[in-house]
Amino acid sequence: MKDFKLDNNRDLVIKNGDFAIGDTDQQNIELLLLSHKGSFKEHPILGVGITDYLKSPEIISRLRLENEISNQLEYDNFFIKDLDVNDLENIHIDGNY
Repeated sequence: MKDFKLDNNRDLVIKNGDFAIGDTDQQNIELLLLSHKGSFKEHPILGVGITDYLKSPEIISRLRLENEISNQLEYDNFFIKDLDVNDLENIHIDGNY
């Protein structure tokens, strides 16, 4: 998917005086994981809110997080090939839009 690129601070990247456009699949997944429901006004139920899971008990939060990521990615039209939440610091997502 092509869209506006963001830098590590989530600011728009400017190249040659214009917005940089590029592949944004990883960027979109990162934003989906970090955002909470209601963050996207056009899609109010979109968002995982991963920071909430980091404060929860390990086993319960891992299973709920994996389920929530799967649901939210599917809602965002992402085809999941493989999703693995071994621990809350190591999440593996493979697939494409």
